[in-house]
Amino acid sequence: MRRIRRAVRQVLPNIVSGVLLVLPLVTTLYVFVKLFDIADSMVPSLFHAILPRIPREWPPFVGLFIILIIAYFAGLAAKNYFGRKLIETGNTIIANIPLLNKVYLGIQQIIDAFVANKKKLFDRAVLLEYPKAGSYCIGFVTANTRGEVPLKVGSETVSIFVPTTPNPTSGFLLFLPASEVIELDMSVETAIKTVMSAGVVSSDQLKSTQHMYRGPSSGENWNWLRMFHRKQRGHPPFDPRD
Repeated sequence: MRRIRRAVRQVLPNIVSGVLLVLPLVTTLYVFVKLFDIADSMVPSLFHAILPRIPREWPPFVGLFIILIIAYFAGLAAKNYFGRKLIETGNTIIANIPLLNKVYLGIQQIIDAFVANKKKLFDRAVLLEYPKAGSYCIGFVTANTRGEVPLKVGSETVSIFVPTTPNPTSGFLLFLPASEVIELDMSVETAIKTVMSAGVVSSDQLKSTQHMYRGPSSGENWNWLRMFHRKQRGHPPFDPRD
């Protein structure tokens, strides 16, 4: 019985460490595979909706290849006079179609705002009292509010996106006076990781592992194998092999 318990104590930590090491890789691959499936199946589904005789399922990579070809020729056409006129004509036609014009033009305006101004989605991470006084949450400043909102409030306001946990792609838009916003030193990336982990991963923990993901721009070559190097004395006792 003691031998079994000793064997479990030796095997279980390795399994837990292995899962913690493999889980980010598996999750990343899963997300990319899902995105690839969506892109690859988009064109066959579209063609099948227009012409039902065309089969819904195509060989792998064909749909993605067609998307890349269409994107290439669309970009090529946008560089010459006739191509720009053709695109403007298409935009005019879509703008006159009810309901479709709201969706298309809305998406186009958002893309143009970010591409033309080279604007980042989130300017910085902040802390604010929400949903009640004494309760704080992480938010992301998207812009300094302009127009009617600050005039009605009577002070300078900022637009803040408050994400939900653990899915930060949905959330709430708040307009708050700039004086009520608490600035944070953590980066936007660190704040997003904190929200996605539901607060399990703190900013200090992210900083302690940031050295594993540095690239050539930071003066150090990225090498994921360093996580398997044993730490010297005085460092946190994290070793996947222990």
